[in-house]
Amino acid sequence: MTQIRTVIVDDEGRIRRGIERMVRSLGDEWEIVGVFSDGLEVYEAVINQSLSFDLLISDIRMPEMDGLTLNKKLKSQLSFLTIFISGFDDFEYLQTALRDGAVNYILKPIDKEQFQIQMDEVKQKIQMLYKEKQEWHRMQEKASQLEYTKQLQLLSQMTWNEEKDIAYLEWIRQFPSGCYQLIHISIDQIYSQTREFLPEDWNSWTQSIENIVEETVAGSIRVHQINSWWWRGSKLNYWILLQIQDKAYAPNFLTISREFAEKLRISIHKLTPVTVSVALGHEFNDLALFSDMKNELHSLLQFRMIQGGNQVFETDLFEGIKVQKSKGISSSILKFTEQVINSFAQGKRDDLLKALQGFFREIESLSSPVMINEAIHYLLIGIVNNWIENDGYSEDPNLLTDALNITKNAANFIQFKDRVKMWIVHVMEKMTDLKKEQHNPIQVAKEWIKNNLGDNISIKKIAQQVYMNPNYFCDYFKNQTGETILDYVTSARLEKARELLEKTDLKIYDISLSVGYQDTKYFSRLFKQWIGQTPSQFRNQFSKTSSDN
Repeated sequence: MTQIRTVIVDDEGRIRRGIERMVRSLGDEWEIVGVFSDGLEVYEAVINQSLSFDLLISDIRMPEMDGLTLNKKLKSQLSFLTIFISGFDDFEYLQTALRDGAVNYILKPIDKEQFQIQMDEVKQKIQMLYKEKQEWHRMQEKASQLEYTKQLQLLSQMTWNEEKDIAYLEWIRQFPSGCYQLIHISIDQIYSQTREFLPEDWNSWTQSIENIVEETVAGSIRVHQINSWWWRGSKLNYWILLQIQDKAYAPNFLTISREFAEKLRISIHKLTPVTVSVALGHEFNDLALFSDMKNELHSLLQFRMIQGGNQVFETDLFEGIKVQKSKGISSSILKFTEQVINSFAQGKRDDLLKALQGFFREIESLSSPVMINEAIHYLLIGIVNNWIENDGYSEDPNLLTDALNITKNAANFIQFKDRVKMWIVHVMEKMTDLKKEQHNPIQVAKEWIKNNLGDNISIKKIAQQVYMNPNYFCDYFKNQTGETILDYVTSARLEKARELLEKTDLKIYDISLSVGYQDTKYFSRLFKQWIGQTPSQFRNQFSKTSSDN
């Protein structure tokens, strides 16, 4: 058993030393952590030296600070048991002591056998308290593990899910608030090194990578009191979500994340036959932006097609990337690329289409699909970069994802050209709209939400109505209104539902659908959380009140 830490305090040295000898004679289970001559000394040791103990043996009457005052003041700081030493004339004091939680008292002069009996009783009580505390800690740890497992399941589902209605963001309420950062790890598919791997080889190296991730998280993240969740996305990639409560720590938070990402990359390269690319997202304060951050990291990993793998890619690539010369791109293609971007920047549609014709004519003659993709990627990244430079807010992280995705799954070159052309023209029109003054973006967003309550509403869609980056919009909306966008959409939908319950005879199922909830049970549960009654109870109560009037 853990030793019982004991403090002795008495202003009479002879009695104090006698108590100390009797405690030591009880055996190794007892440890004396402090001996003091008055209550004030004990109190100052607790406050200034963080002294802690299980048992306080104290005289009642002492100078500076008496035993009763000491016991009462320390009970607000520590959890411990108390035995008071007193004389026969201290009966009123003893009554007060027992009311204040003293476990027992011993009368002077102290009888050694009686003292031992009292201490055995105290030992049993302390042992019971230890067991209760250990059991409580075990239950707390088990509950924490269950909660963590549930959180991992939610994050894994959101990794696979595409953009959904904002109603499905209720899952974020199961996570703590604070500053978040998402990291994506993807194994570089170097077939020349891995094509000979058997399934059992992959399983072995996958387990090695997971061990490296766990050890690096423990060594570089948890030591800084940063919360972390990591999970496997697929056979070739992993996700890590970091969170810190104190936003004032955020600048150092980013530094720690960078060092962690680089250490992870190096360790996997050194200890396994594969390399990985790591995408490091920027910090965000609202977990409702998880899907946007996920898409942003997918976009970042696209850069390894141009810059190579085995690197850590950060979001500043979106801001700093320029259309640069490449050995695989001819001067004529670069010339048309520059013409396209210039026409795009000036909003000249006819000149843009003419430059695109020349660009497509040049790349159509290329013999390698890799070279075609490289030329297209440079053009699209140039367009995105121009958008970033002229966007009055911060960059749209999904824009590059959309750009790179349009080059996939085209059935032929004609379809490929049409997709690229349509995307560039669409972005140019969007940038033209950006230059128009927005008088009240909050009001515009709220009006759009109210007009689309029954549709699939996402943060990205709302932000697009006011030409804002989703992350910026979430912070802007909360700063301007004092509530999150999720809370506003939920309250708007439920307020509309309440109105329909009062003024129409629509079925609950139909009302649920009309305000954007496909699951009627979920709608009813949410309605009760916000209104205090189920939809049926609310309608019945309203009908009864109306008839009484």
